[in-house]
Amino acid sequence: MCQVVSRDFKVVAMKHQGRFEDYAVLVPQAAQQFLKRMPDFSGTEVTLYEPKLGETHIEGIFYVGILVEEKPESLPEEMEFLEIQQSYGMITGKGNEIGRLYSTIDEWIDKQGHKRELAGSYIIETYHPVENDVEMVEIFIPIHA
Repeated sequence: MCQVVSRDFKVVAMKHQGRFEDYAVLVPQAAQQFLKRMPDFSGTEVTLYEPKLGETHIEGIFYVGILVEEKPESLPEEMEFLEIQQSYGMITGKGNEIGRLYSTIDEWIDKQGHKRELAGSYIIETYHPVENDVEMVEIFIPIHA
């Protein structure tokens, strides 16, 4: 269920900022806005989150976008290309169980003795539609390899 992976993510995304406590509303709104702006692009939907570094860290940065194979020759206004290579603790599960998935991967990372890579890294979620309107999500927590 949980595993260590090394991944290279290539992402076309829009950057946003907001209060961590508001992410449950802000991120889906930003994703809808992105998809309206990019109707001709196809790819796996992705969100990148700046990790919360402590209780005094109130606002964070997040990106919503799609995975791409290579850097596009041009990008629409307000879009960015990001390429991130990192080792991660990874878990896959149903999108409607995301809270449990985070608890499971966090506990697993601790039990395995891995150290989280917080500063300068992003927590990444990729979204994969399946039948019956259920969405599978892959969660990638940056760790020191």
